[in-house]
Amino acid sequence: MTSQSSRRAFLSATVASFVWLVTGDRASAATPAISAGAPCKVKGRERTVDGVTFVCRTAKGKLVWRRTPGEATSKVTTVRALESADLELGKTKVVDVPAPNGGLTGVVLTRTEAGITALRVNCTHAGFPVARVGNILECELHGSQFEPTTGAVLNGPATRPLVRYEATETNGGIYVTVTSA
Repeated sequence: MTSQSSRRAFLSATVASFVWLVTGDRASAATPAISAGAPCKVKGRERTVDGVTFVCRTAKGKLVWRRTPGEATSKVTTVRALESADLELGKTKVVDVPAPNGGLTGVVLTRTEAGITALRVNCTHAGFPVARVGNILECELHGSQFEPTTGAVLNGPATRPLVRYEATETNGGIYVTVTSA
């Protein structure tokens, strides 16, 4: 009987060594793999695997692992959009600036007595560009009208004001700070 138990111990050690050789340190009975949707046992329990945190929750009457939502971080980019001399008092210019997540975004710059206003060029109704028409900004598609110094809606169909960016003027240039949404 002792030869059979030693044979069993030898075989199990050999198999375990082979599994370790093939999988490295990844296969361990102490830490089972967790993925979203896999069953769990205790509601509210949290586990972190490879930097991702999972929480045991009830879904469709069963306890399953769900990822916890990550914290949204906004990216900020400040760029020199225009030379100071290129924007006269009471005038508006549309410029393209690099967006924090890549690509370009259009910005409407307006110089007033109070300073410089930077607004996103896209209408909040359908996303079409706005242009200066007289003393207002007007959407070329549906005719929404906006106040060029604040971005406030003057006439719909848009109901939300234009997105406002921070604008500063230093060293002979106009700088715009764009934040990702």
